[in-house]
Amino acid sequence: MTLLLLYSQVIQAFCVYNKMEGEGVNLLAFNLFVNALPFQIFRKEIGQGEKECCPYKNSDCVAGSRRDSQIELHVGILRFAFDKTSIKENKRMYITRCEGGAAIVLTGSNFDNIECTCYKANGDITRDKMVNWITVMS
Repeated sequence: MTLLLLYSQVIQAFCVYNKMEGEGVNLLAFNLFVNALPFQIFRKEIGQGEKECCPYKNSDCVAGSRRDSQIELHVGILRFAFDKTSIKENKRMYITRCEGGAAIVLTGSNFDNIECTCYKANGDITRDKMVNWITVMS
């Protein structure tokens, strides 16, 4: 059933799913790989267990406005519940690549085991361990 829901979204849009484990893990996802003004680009805070979608035909979401157009998704892990000692504004920013008509599922339970799975419209699935990150001060 879950896979069916994923692919139903794939047909019209790319969707980012926050399937992170733990308590209160919020993501900030945005795609800078577009020709849009900064206030128009896809930029969403995604709560744990939630998803956000953006139609691939919307040029503010996907450059090229096609299902197979490349997107470069920047994902900020705002905070894990166990990470009580860090400054609230301190977060890690990861970059992953996928396609405009894909379901993008982020999983993991701490900063060391975050994975991104990209379910492409053509049925291909890619998985990347998100190991390269930068610390961003807001």
